[in-house]
Amino acid sequence: MFKKLLASIGVGGAKVDTQLDNPRLYPGELLRGRVLVQGGSADQDIEKIELVLMVEAEQESGDHEARGALPLGTVPVSGRFTIVAGQTKELPFQIQLPAETPINALPHYGRPLPVWIHTDLAIDSAVDASDRDLLEILPPAPVQTLLQAFEQLGWALASTDVEVGTARAGNVMSTLGCYQEFELRPRGGNFRIQEIELTFIPQGGNTHVLIEVDARFGSDSYSVLVMGPDYAGRDWVAELRRYLPL
Repeated sequence: MFKKLLASIGVGGAKVDTQLDNPRLYPGELLRGRVLVQGGSADQDIEKIELVLMVEAEQESGDHEARGALPLGTVPVSGRFTIVAGQTKELPFQIQLPAETPINALPHYGRPLPVWIHTDLAIDSAVDASDRDLLEILPPAPVQTLLQAFEQLGWALASTDVEVGTARAGNVMSTLGCYQEFELRPRGGNFRIQEIELTFIPQGGNTHVLIEVDARFGSDSYSVLVMGPDYAGRDWVAELRRYLPL
């Protein structure tokens, strides 16, 4: 009885370890892995195990912005079961990442953008245990194509962050409760434009791009372009020159 009581408050209790098979992947791809539950010194009831896709996002608070963890979606791995003392239980899983999952596998000068899987192990009558596994989210081909076109025009990626809220590119809106901004700066400076911000919103076979031009003098301007299935055959350097005052 004493050992059971200790286990119920987390002393010598169960442990959880999430192992990812492919932590480096593209938005929209399947993340595969397994959750290993290791029993402690006494049998324990596990209420549930869930995996939560998380990102660090910025939210305005008064006159400043605060960064915090934002859940993008939750996937159940297991319902209630009992883990026997000393037993190891393996629970395989597959998670399809949203197409709008923020991208963090890009070289830039800003601080890193964490994207991770958070594992919740809810133990009966005890504080939840947690596990955190980082992901590398690669840029899809349309994103790479447009960033390379800006690079040829003298605009380099300086930083990227995620904002809490909704972005709109024409009639298309983001759907995760947050959106990612890519901040581009001119190499060697630019007299007219201080910064360009890009937000990519994939929908169906198209990628909609909101472009904000931060002017040094006067008001900012906004443009929207659509990269369709034929994007690879288009001259995006010429397109950007036509869209923007570069």
